Amino acid sequence: MSHKPIATLSGFSLLGGIFAYTKFGSTPSLVGSFGIGSLMLLSSMRIRDGMDYGYEGAVASSVALVIPTLRRTIKTRLPVPATVCALATASTAYYISALSEFKKHAI
Repeated sequence: MSHKPIATLSGFSLLGGIFAYTKFGSTPSLVGSFGIGSLMLLSSMRIRDGMDYGYEGAVASSVALVIPTLRRTIKTRLPVPATVCALATASTAYYISALSEFKKHAI
């Protein structure tokens, strides 16, 4: 499986946080997006390099992004958080599938 979806989502997370900060002055969104985006980037590099816990990190960071973006989508009904939430949900499903395939072949 590829490391590129989580790397791309890392960029979207960062852009979403920057957007929320510039539009609404939301410092927690900026800090949170940089934290989650950094974990996603680390997971991407671990998957790319074949290191342990890359897929697990991708699943955890994707889920960590779904929760606040879903709340923000429901609250604001804006397209940016809705798009980031949809991408994070797709990433979660993708990396859960990748993790199960990886575990099957590891046994």
